[in-house]
Amino acid sequence: MAQIQFQFGKKDEYFTPAYAVYPIIPYLRPGAAVWCPFDTQDSAYVRVFSANGFRVIYGHIQTGEDFFQADVPECDYIISNPPYSLRTQVMERLYAIGRPFAMLINFQGIFGSQKRFQLFKTHRVEMIWLSPRVEYMTGQGELLQGVPFQSGYLCSGICPNQLEFVYLDKNRPEKE
Repeated sequence: MAQIQFQFGKKDEYFTPAYAVYPIIPYLRPGAAVWCPFDTQDSAYVRVFSANGFRVIYGHIQTGEDFFQADVPECDYIISNPPYSLRTQVMERLYAIGRPFAMLINFQGIFGSQKRFQLFKTHRVEMIWLSPRVEYMTGQGELLQGVPFQSGYLCSGICPNQLEFVYLDKNRPEKE
């Protein structure tokens, strides 16, 4: 199960299934180095990217690696699912780093913040719209039924078009 963090009630960390990692792979150069700054070694991002030939560097606040303070490793892409409550700060840091990125986020209200609006107005923004909705899991592996928001990848330097549409295969196995 991949690490995903978002504001859902009073918590800011949930997990995303492997099937939500696959949609980003076709947009990446095979064998590239991917930094997953919000993930542990058990993350679906780490497992799926590694199983598909990518070199993965990961880190998580629980292991003492703070995305906002961390030195950026040598990588081609930055891909993960950040704490949704910090998405403005995460986007600011990602654009400041200047590497191609893809973050799985809650799209609800993404342009509602004046700060994010200005950020996206002055930088390239791409979106991969996922359908159906991603069903996140608790730390105990329980599915959260009826997730009330639409998730997708907010990217820069990844997609050929600013808006892409991808259907999720919720039955896709983690390893093929």
